[in-house]
Order: sequence, then C-alpha cells, then structure tokens
Amino acid sequence: MSQPTSAALPWLDSAGPAPALRLFCFPHAGGGAATFRSWISGGSDDDRARVRICPVRAPGRETRWAEPALDRVTDLADDFLRVATPLLTTPFALLGNSLGSLVAFEVARRLHDGGLPSPAHLVVAGSAAPGADAGRIRLSGCSDQELVGELQRLYGGFPDAILHDPDFLQPFLPTLRGDIAAVESYRPGPEPVLDCPVTALVGATDTGVPVKEVDGWRRWTAGPFARRVLPGGHFAVLDHREFVLGILDAAAPVMHT
Repeated sequence: MSQPTSAALPWLDSAGPAPALRLFCFPHAGGGAATFRSWISGGSDDDRARVRICPVRAPGRETRWAEPALDRVTDLADDFLRVATPLLTTPFALLGNSLGSLVAFEVARRLHDGGLPSPAHLVVAGSAAPGADAGRIRLSGCSDQELVGELQRLYGGFPDAILHDPDFLQPFLPTLRGDIAAVESYRPGPEPVLDCPVTALVGATDTGVPVKEVDGWRRWTAGPFARRVLPGGHFAVLDHREFVLGILDAAAPVMHT
C-alpha cells in the first residue's frame, strides 16, 4: 500500500519517508500538536530516522480550529483512524498524555477489534486507568471561571497570558469543554483487552492523578506492563522525550538495526 502524502494528512504531522517506527502522540485536554513541538526538533538525524514523532491534531484547535470540537473519546479515536489507518502498515507506537491516554487506548482497542496491526507499544501518561473515575470531581457543569480555576489547581499548565486574559481564553473554552466532557463520559467496555506492551507514566507530584491510580492500566493488556514515576507534575512526560524513546527501544530491539 502506498504511503499517504502530506496533502492527504492536513492535520497529522507525519510526512516524509517511512521511519523504523512512528510514534503517534495524543495531547492532553485542550492541547494540540504544538504540545510535542520540542519532541520533533529534539534529537539527531539518526534519531528522527529511527522514530518519527507524529503529533495528533484533533478538531477545534490549530489548523483545525474551524471544525467543531469532539466530546467523546470514541469519536476522537475514530477521527484519528479515519485518516491515519494507511500509515499503520509499518511499525508504530501510541503515546497519550491525560485525555490523550484514553484516546490512544481506544485507538488500540479499535485496531484490535478490527484485526488490524497492533501498536508496538502503548505509553500512557498522566491518566488513571480507564473506568477508574469513582469519586472524581466533575467539571462539565462548572462556570468558565470555576472550570479554569479547578483545572489549574489540579493539574496546572495554564500560562498567565491565558488565565488573566478573558479575550484570549474565551475562544479556547469550547475545545477545552469538549475535551473535559470526553474524559468524564468515557466508559470502556470490558473487552477487548490489548495484547501489546503498556507502560504507564505518572508525575511524582501530579496532584490530579495519584501514583496508585495508574496501576489499574495493568488489567487492560495481556502483554507486559510497567509503571514508571517521573520527576514533575501532570505534564511531566513532555520533559522526558529521551526516556520515552528509551522505553520503545527496550521493547523493540529491532529498531536498532
């Protein structure tokens, strides 16, 4: 099967010759492909030939700003697969942060259900295991001010320029609310269980996702599972590109050839 051109992938940064492995990166709620900009620019030419960083851009942000934001994890997964499936004939892995972890997981399940190639590895970061939401604070019904304040308290990450500039914040809120609704409404069925390796990453000081809550990811794969604690908070994984690539190397020695 021929590889799609960049024109066929207007929102997925994956153009160029096929690398040894593509790493599709799904961002946190409200985030876009720019979240992983430093991952693309970092590393040597050999690194980039070995692992192509492919940030995923969902509707309602960046070059897809005019499209309505999606508010279901399953729809976000389908949106990705609608365009990206032709790229999955060569080795690939999935990385998600926070909401992105649930989307990456649902992509892996859909591939499993459809008898399509499985990811070489699923790396989930800053996310409790699917279904582990008992007692979690519900934010969908909050006012704009309450929503942003609570997100900042739990997870941090809002720049002052956004927090203190209503004109800047307002256009951003529909996308953020759609993403929050996607997290809160997600109810995975008991099947399928994945067969690929899963590594769950969590920041040591993540106040929104305690370390113990990520261990539940173990039940969602029949393959190897590992949990790793990173220095930092909810967005710790973004500062640990080389650590993530090391995980992929360890799980797929063929990438060194």
